[in-house]
Amino acid sequence: MNGLAAENQTVNPTSTPLRQGHAHQSAGSGSVQKTIGTYVKLLKHMGPWDGTRVFLQLLFKRTNRLVIPNLRHPLSLRQGTSDTLAFHQVFLYKEYEIQYGETPRFIIDGGANIGLFTVMIKNRFPHAKVICIEPDKDNFQQLEKNVNSYDNVYCENSGLWNNEAKLKVWDKFDIGKWAMVVEENEHEWNVSAVCIGTLMKKYDIDFIDILKLDIESSEKELFTANYDAWLPKTKMIIIELHDTMKEGCSKQFFETVNKVFVDYDLSIKGENVILVNKGFQSNSVYPKSNGTDVDALFQKSYSA
Repeated sequence: MNGLAAENQTVNPTSTPLRQGHAHQSAGSGSVQKTIGTYVKLLKHMGPWDGTRVFLQLLFKRTNRLVIPNLRHPLSLRQGTSDTLAFHQVFLYKEYEIQYGETPRFIIDGGANIGLFTVMIKNRFPHAKVICIEPDKDNFQQLEKNVNSYDNVYCENSGLWNNEAKLKVWDKFDIGKWAMVVEENEHEWNVSAVCIGTLMKKYDIDFIDILKLDIESSEKELFTANYDAWLPKTKMIIIELHDTMKEGCSKQFFETVNKVFVDYDLSIKGENVILVNKGFQSNSVYPKSNGTDVDALFQKSYSA
């Protein structure tokens, strides 16, 4: 592993807030200070005319058809949900505006929510094939609404897991629609699990250029078993780790990555940990990693 990208904010990968960085905005979203801050960011990113128009639509909750500069198709945000906060995360805080390297061809959006990452990435890389996985039925319907105008995007109403299991999806921590948790439950299941290897076969994908994961603690299970079919074939991982939801998510993730990747670059932006597999072209077996001392990693704070 090579060094970290250091900018302004101190972040520890083992203690990523349980949506605290944005969830607190829900309670104080009516404050003058935060409203002005949102307006200033919109002006900065969209210009005076479009920024003001989008601000007024957000302010008066007229978000069923939100036209955003440089997006080929309008977005739809539901009222009374966390959709607006998710919009802020992607399009105001720009947490996915990172260096993607070569033009990606195959992208998996795990925990797609209402499709905002996919919309952003398809406008940046219009020819990429994107597979979206979202377990919650209501989110899934909104996801389809937001991405159905884009070519080569496929949606799966499933939960990412390490085996073909029966899962219960629910708002376990009462955070809202952007934090729906899945757990194995044979008796109260309401969605099926799907493995990344199964998706690669189904959609005829030989490798993964970008694997984006925001799966609300399921990363612990995902990186526990049955990763040999897809992880060595993954070039970039963008992941939000959820140790405050489930203990050991970060430790399991880094232990598995260090087992599989020969060498990687690591950086942090906002709530996302970003790994680039430097041995991507030749990483077909499991050599010993020269990467991270996991325990040391968890004891150190990083800047993002």
